[in-house]
Amino acid sequence: MVRPHVLVVLAGLATACSSTRQPSADAGTAAEGDVARAEAILRAPELPARPELIAIEASVEAQALREGAGARSVTLHVTAARLLERSWRLEHREEDAKQALEIYRLASLHLETPGACDAALRLALLSGEIARDAGRTYAELYRVERRSAPRDAGSVLCPEVSSQMGLLEAFRPPPSVLAAIDQGLQGEGDVLAGMDASVRVSTTPKIVRVEQWSGEEGARVVVTLDRPARFRAGDEASAGGKGARTFVELDGTDIGTLARDVPMGGVVTRAKVEGTVSGARVVLELGGPAYRKVFHLLEPFRVVIDIARNPPGMLPKGKRAVNRIVLDPGHGGTDPGAIGPAGAKEKDVTLDIAHRAAPVLAKFGMQVTLTRDDDRLVSLEERTARANSFGADLFVSIHCNASENHARHGVETYVLDTTTSDIANRVAARENATSQAANAELGSILANMRLADQASRSTKLAELLQKSALASLHARYPDVTDGGVHTAGFYVLVGARMPGVLFETSYISNPKEEARLVSPEYKDALVDAIVNAIRAYREGR
Repeated sequence: MVRPHVLVVLAGLATACSSTRQPSADAGTAAEGDVARAEAILRAPELPARPELIAIEASVEAQALREGAGARSVTLHVTAARLLERSWRLEHREEDAKQALEIYRLASLHLETPGACDAALRLALLSGEIARDAGRTYAELYRVERRSAPRDAGSVLCPEVSSQMGLLEAFRPPPSVLAAIDQGLQGEGDVLAGMDASVRVSTTPKIVRVEQWSGEEGARVVVTLDRPARFRAGDEASAGGKGARTFVELDGTDIGTLARDVPMGGVVTRAKVEGTVSGARVVLELGGPAYRKVFHLLEPFRVVIDIARNPPGMLPKGKRAVNRIVLDPGHGGTDPGAIGPAGAKEKDVTLDIAHRAAPVLAKFGMQVTLTRDDDRLVSLEERTARANSFGADLFVSIHCNASENHARHGVETYVLDTTTSDIANRVAARENATSQAANAELGSILANMRLADQASRSTKLAELLQKSALASLHARYPDVTDGGVHTAGFYVLVGARMPGVLFETSYISNPKEEARLVSPEYKDALVDAIVNAIRAYREGR
């Protein structure tokens, strides 16, 4: 089963598909030569020049994908991943480590295949090493152990995992984290032997709704189900070999009355939902070469398909191309967000701040759109989809913080990432309107998505925003506390194809800060902070 967080390049898919069916002898010889060179590099004391290393790694990985399934494919995947892992150890490029994780995960999809257990172990060890967190290693090993549990009176697929876990028993994560992993595995289709019967899927999953948003540069389709279902993503040539399409198959899933064929336009020209012999299938016809990312979210169970015309990339130093801004006023409609002791509602404060900031940004020549322009409920998935469709250069989600401790106060800024901070996890769970256990599972998903290029730019924007907020507020409110920049797993930032931050303006649960948040002067100071930070980012500061 293809794991949902794998990023796959579809560029030239139709050509690639046809060439895969009938590879030339020269192509095969060249590919095998690259495999031999890769093995030699792994034995050599030094790495070759980076362009050569990346070219060889890409060739080996392409050969692995052409092989499909089987031991040979696993061996090639592991070889490519080891090249990237070695590059990371010597040159410390985070993107190499992240990509190595992706490839190890591909190699470990089917643990019954020879070599897949070794790939899974390498994945677990590298995940923990990157995070500098033995607890992460244990969690990944636990994932492998649960996937390799005996089924139908069979034997354990990866017996060596237990001994590795024993060495890390002191770093065992809380039960809620492990329970979230079990739930996530169930959702991905790995229903485990030994899992409590009440957790198993006992009835047929049904598609509740399918939502789609499309633009010239990006599109998002969200499939919501009433319970977890096994699914897998893939890519293929369109009928006649004249285009490309990506699909998600949901095993044993009932589509009810949702069979549809919807024209979209832009990077995705059409979306189809249809029943199959084994369940349901969602097919997206593409308007040209594109990139896709498919992942799942919990509570409720959703499969999210993100399509983009271009890959995320690093921007050159100096002035940045920042022309389109998306402001995201948190909550709205039936979701008031946090409510202060005197009755102030987060949804009202955030919308007012966004309305004040938009015309100021426009004066500096920027196009601005709001994810909601009035008091309505907009789903977290739709907020990011609108930003992608708009082709935004920056995404700023505006919120008011809250705490059970009404004395807690200060201004904080968050970027998308995994976190071991209990406070950050609680904030993310509140903004996500989901449990901390589900949030922990999201963290696992994020840890295996290629976010390195986005993270550095988002962190830069967050640092500028935090600094700007303190400078703007301290002039009139010298007691404002610097809550700092943090990382957490916010659904609203997942899949955003531009740098994004979540700005917790102040604690609406604190009586003094609640009174400030409803005052025009304080909100104008927050607007100055947002505008100045975006201008500073655009100027390359």
